[in-house]
Amino acid sequence: MPKEKNRLDDFLVREGYAIDLKKAQSLVLSGSVLVNDIVVSKIGTKISPKDIVRTKEKIKTYVSRGAYKLLGAFDSFPTSNVENKTCIDLGASTGGFCQVLLEKGAARVIAVDVGYGQLAQKIANNPKVTVFDRTHLKDLSITELEPLTEETWITMDLSFISLVPVFGSLIVLFQSKPKIVWQGISLFKPQFEVHPSKLEKGVLKDSHHIGYTIRTIWRKIKNLDSRLKFLGLAESPIQGADGNREFLIRWEWKDSVK
Repeated sequence: MPKEKNRLDDFLVREGYAIDLKKAQSLVLSGSVLVNDIVVSKIGTKISPKDIVRTKEKIKTYVSRGAYKLLGAFDSFPTSNVENKTCIDLGASTGGFCQVLLEKGAARVIAVDVGYGQLAQKIANNPKVTVFDRTHLKDLSITELEPLTEETWITMDLSFISLVPVFGSLIVLFQSKPKIVWQGISLFKPQFEVHPSKLEKGVLKDSHHIGYTIRTIWRKIKNLDSRLKFLGLAESPIQGADGNREFLIRWEWKDSVK
């Protein structure tokens, strides 16, 4: 049986060339997409797994669609500034968040992931990037992460785990370096914060339950340490690959007594 073909615009979104279908269709209609080195201008064009798809060099591409989520955070929280800062990216995977942090002027990016060899080579080979593969947050020591900047940033895109224990491990790090102002952007995935019985084919669809989950989980996180401040919430500009709504939380940890 021949492998199923996919629409070109769907492919562009799935592979991270475009933030959504509207953007993907604009790329195609503008003549910026090539299939097997031939410009294709019909958005409904069907492609097979053997086809080679690329965009013209003038189009900015990212190593993963996750990059668009962090770009959405910087749009939603415009005062966020990682320039000349050390940034720790948890759940780095192929490096979409890392790529955006470098693009935004980070002095150093520490890429942490429990997996191995996933980080795109152009990210891993960047001299500003330090890679911690096969590494759990709870096993990281502050000395391994140094040197850090007076304001150090943490970004995270994690799956199959609640943010509550994640912040529990982070606070241990924060308390070991109380003179640092810790700034953060966390991707909040409600589907990993609720009982599986609340999901429909892996998706949490009830908007009221999503809102309740966000409030409840952040309250639990806040109870871990009163120095942790909630600074903002925004919906991710793109959904998770499975169709779940995801959210961006902007936060800060700062010790008032230094």
